[in-house]
Amino acid sequence: MTFLGKLAGGVLRGPGWSRDAPLVRGCLSAAALVAAVDGDLSLAKRNRLDQILDELSGIQSFDLHRALEAFQSELDRIRADGRAGRAVAMASVERFAGDQKAVELILRVAQAIAVADGDVSPHGRAMIGEIAGALAVPVPDIPKVDLPMPKGSARVIVVGNEKGGTGKSTTAIHIATGLAMGGRKVACLDLDGRQATLSRFMENRAAATETSSDRLVIPRYQRIEPSPAEQRTQADHEERERFDEAMAELEGQDAVVVDTPGHSSHLARLAHARANVVITPINDSFIDIDALADIDRERRLVRAPSSYCRMVWEERERRRSEGGSGLDWIVTRNRVGHLDSRNTREMAALLEVLSRRIGFRLQPGFSERVVFRELFFRGLTLFDLAEDSVAHNARNSLRRAKLEVEDFLSAVASPADRSTRAQTD
Repeated sequence: MTFLGKLAGGVLRGPGWSRDAPLVRGCLSAAALVAAVDGDLSLAKRNRLDQILDELSGIQSFDLHRALEAFQSELDRIRADGRAGRAVAMASVERFAGDQKAVELILRVAQAIAVADGDVSPHGRAMIGEIAGALAVPVPDIPKVDLPMPKGSARVIVVGNEKGGTGKSTTAIHIATGLAMGGRKVACLDLDGRQATLSRFMENRAAATETSSDRLVIPRYQRIEPSPAEQRTQADHEERERFDEAMAELEGQDAVVVDTPGHSSHLARLAHARANVVITPINDSFIDIDALADIDRERRLVRAPSSYCRMVWEERERRRSEGGSGLDWIVTRNRVGHLDSRNTREMAALLEVLSRRIGFRLQPGFSERVVFRELFFRGLTLFDLAEDSVAHNARNSLRRAKLEVEDFLSAVASPADRSTRAQTD
């Protein structure tokens, strides 16, 4: 059990437990107290609550919908009644002072909600302290979220979501070639066996080098095909072996850029488990935002996080629990139109809200440009184009496009890379 361990089982299986048990209400009250201090209830906190209730329901059957309603009711009361609402919720918690197992369970629930968005806010830490005080126990240590990256290891940059056509391969291509042309040792891993866009681009680039006097920088690359095994267990084993072998062969690189398929796959999950940076490109439309969350398009409201979003959260949680390295998540808007529109403004506003709730960095991506399609077949990137190689009336457009890509690359670069660039600019 990710959050609660075996402790909950011993408590909830005790005599007299029912769906209206005070202990469950105490846990929900503690969760509501922590969730209320940071303003709007984030998707990350709501997802964490879902996971907690799933674990509890696996131990003792109860009505999940009713439990969620009880949580929302408590949260609404705290917000509406202020100090009086908090006092009522705290009274539900305080009654378990002296019951060691119940105290540990309530504190674990409170901490799980507090760390859901990443670093715990000062208000969240203060509320954990108040809950501990009500339970007459010392304030627990709250673990930090972002842990340092192991020294000497390659920076693994995974470009992915579970929707196709969002510009993942274009993004991966420009990250890899941009870092390589900047003097970094870069390798690429193509996990999209169906499209193999990254591999085909590198083949085009190698061919362009053979027919041109200019020597193009070509990052090392490998392609991994999905296993053809019919049994899922066997296929997963084979894919893990292939992935681990490929990563081992790419040791010694400064960065490994991984392009993933536009659908859920075991190989993609393996890549996310090794990532230091995850980049999720989305197109500038409310349909494509499904990569992040289930949206009520008419009312522009978020109903629930996407399955992809949950996967990234669970990976972050696994690393925290195992003491692994942190995970930086960047969401980028690709194919943004050049003209301002109501849709563009609404997308920007919604993504700003989601970035705070879900816990990603929002970064402008690449505008819609025909040049990307033309360059692909020539094995070139924007970095390879000189201004005198394009028509005079297209040079301003090329400059703007290069600035977009350079700004994006700067956002993706490691802290050391950004420091070096700042010193040389």
